[in-house]
Amino acid sequence: MITKQTHLISPGLLGILWAASTLAGLACDKNNDIAAVAYTCATSGVASDPTLIGAGVMDDCGDIDMQLPQKPSLPTTPTDPACIITANQITTETSWVPAETNVMADTAALNAALAACKVVKVQSDGTNNALVVAHIGLTSATLWIDGGVTLYASRDPSLYQSTGNCGVLGVNDSAACNDFITVNGASPAIVGDGTIDGQGGEPLVGHDYSWWQMSDALQNIDGSIGNPTLINLKTGVTGFLLLDITLHNSPKFHVKITSTPAGGAFAADGTDNCTAAGVGFTVWGITILTPSRWLNSQGLLMSPHFSRNTDGVDPGETSVATCGVIAHNTISTGDDHIALKGGHWVSNVLIAHNHFGTGHGMSIGSETYGSFTTLDGKVHYGVENVKVCDLTIDADSRPVGQGASSGDFNGIRIKSDSSRGGMVNNIEFRNICMRDVNNAILMSTAYNPLFAGTMYPMFKSMLFRNIHDVTCMNVVAPVVTLNGFSAALPAGPITLDNVVVDNIGPAAVESAFANLVLGPGNVNFAGFIPTAIDVNVQNNISGDSAPTGCVFPALPAPQPPPGWLR
Repeated sequence: MITKQTHLISPGLLGILWAASTLAGLACDKNNDIAAVAYTCATSGVASDPTLIGAGVMDDCGDIDMQLPQKPSLPTTPTDPACIITANQITTETSWVPAETNVMADTAALNAALAACKVVKVQSDGTNNALVVAHIGLTSATLWIDGGVTLYASRDPSLYQSTGNCGVLGVNDSAACNDFITVNGASPAIVGDGTIDGQGGEPLVGHDYSWWQMSDALQNIDGSIGNPTLINLKTGVTGFLLLDITLHNSPKFHVKITSTPAGGAFAADGTDNCTAAGVGFTVWGITILTPSRWLNSQGLLMSPHFSRNTDGVDPGETSVATCGVIAHNTISTGDDHIALKGGHWVSNVLIAHNHFGTGHGMSIGSETYGSFTTLDGKVHYGVENVKVCDLTIDADSRPVGQGASSGDFNGIRIKSDSSRGGMVNNIEFRNICMRDVNNAILMSTAYNPLFAGTMYPMFKSMLFRNIHDVTCMNVVAPVVTLNGFSAALPAGPITLDNVVVDNIGPAAVESAFANLVLGPGNVNFAGFIPTAIDVNVQNNISGDSAPTGCVFPALPAPQPPPGWLR
């Protein structure tokens, strides 16, 4: 049963409430000159609960649901004992940092099994539930982490050494460390109901600081730390699968995806190898929670802001990513939940039935400059042909920790600048609910104004339909930004159809160099869109439309210290 806690806010407040900022919640107003807006602040349901789909809460995804494959299944348990790796340590809720006494031997054993077996299963012996390894190579095999088992990434930087700077404090070297898991080959997979924990907030072996403290130390100079990526796909991977696994506390990015259908996106004769959704890559049913605890083993406060650069799932980060499915996942982290990286080429991606908590949003960019020539000789650009549907973004974990910023909470974000800009085209965002985000829709062509160049952002056709941003905490007024790059490179057409941002005010909408199409559904900030800087508005709003009904499912949250009231 879905229970709702409804707040009534008079739209007579909408012009002034945007400027208010209070942790006490929303005040009531007796001004009833306009009918009140009702919305839901309660948390109900279960993340990725299929009974909510099509139940009048979040609309189903229609054509997207028709294209989605069935949920992938786990493989058959290997019968060869050489393909079974058994956990050899115990971690508990009160003692969660495993010892590093046997890391090299365990790493060698796991790598040997992955080289020899098609499927390698890491399982408990009935008592032990943890295994610590470092720098795993996975090529055309399946790594299966069984339920109740945690595979920990070693905290010893010497075991990830790449340039000599891995684990060295204050060095701006993005290539300093090797990955925790490096993926290559055809149809590789990481599956299971277990957990992979990168231990990003725990002190490194031989040091009194963590991976995240190293990253934080470079933040003021916008430095790029070389911490290990938890899972990194290399160029040439085809048909990657990530299924049901839980990921915690990556030192840097959680999952960087480079994967296409077998034979590439197009064959030399022009045949489209994207024969079905997900044949390029599939991410299904995973949970990302970073940080997974509010305090580390030293008693230091962890926070989403502190776990810097811990993107959730990033297709296109290393090379091309095409024909992908990202479905039924829950993600709370310290940076982008999902970021489609167009530094090469990302195309034909379906993103459906996902639930986000804390993080920087459903993002495209910041790199959009990419181009890629397929085997048939055609050149493809940036990020194209992406559909996002049935998404909740719930920033209910307020900023905590030193240096925390309210700007850490975004909804839908398309970002680039003239140092990395290029094509973003044919993008759809449909049936999306957001709560307490600060930037409801952020289309920015000046992501980092300190950087400059001649690779100009080109934001083309985009659709925003059935979008509803609700405000419960009212900490920061919601903002909408709809910007193109210049009069010569305007954004658009940008279609806004039934887009409602509760409690938005006149000064909270920014637009420049854009061609906007409004309607037929209501756009409640239509009258606030500034048109002075080359903004053309085609108003096709044909009447009132009901804002998208929102239910925000309960999501995994960091484990609080005993007795700590949050």
